[in-house]
Amino acid sequence: MVGDPLVAHPEDHNYDLLHMPDHRQPQDAPECIYYALWMTIQYVANEYPDTNVREQTSALKLDTVAHYIEVGQNGWENVGQEPLTQIASEVGSVDLNLAYRYNGLPQSIDEFTQEGLDELLPSIVWIDRLLLDQGERGKGPLHAAVVCGVGDDQITVKDPLVEGTTTLEIDNLDEAWDPEYNTAIEVKLRDGLEPTRRDEL
Repeated sequence: MVGDPLVAHPEDHNYDLLHMPDHRQPQDAPECIYYALWMTIQYVANEYPDTNVREQTSALKLDTVAHYIEVGQNGWENVGQEPLTQIASEVGSVDLNLAYRYNGLPQSIDEFTQEGLDELLPSIVWIDRLLLDQGERGKGPLHAAVVCGVGDDQITVKDPLVEGTTTLEIDNLDEAWDPEYNTAIEVKLRDGLEPTRRDEL
């Protein structure tokens, strides 16, 4: 149903998830940032509970997102705020803010993402998949995933490489969260649009 932002957690955890669209990136291409941004925009355009917000959201095509973000073998190249600002101006209803973990972000990934989730908005984070999968810090590109739910001990992400959602221990994802560089994209409604809070549903 349009404007129904929450779905029950499929694994019987005690928290709901944002109703993110399903769309997987090519498995052999470093395009996770395209798909993470596209899923986030589609969620706001189709599932955000405020009709006014949905009506002011342009549900961009994936090609439009890709027009502004340059990727290479190691993922997003020349990471910066400007392309996010350009994408947000095309979407119309959101601000997309590049956030730095050690420049004001809370130290815990669940603390950072909870503020957005309280306003029924996801966050995009960069994670070390090799560390998550094999327990050792990788040397390859970091991977963008969309945080769509947080519980007391678990955190759930929509990973463009994986069908459905993935639930992890908060401590494990926190350790894999990129500790040095541009570590997250904070999604907010633009000035003039009032967010719907989870506790208002």
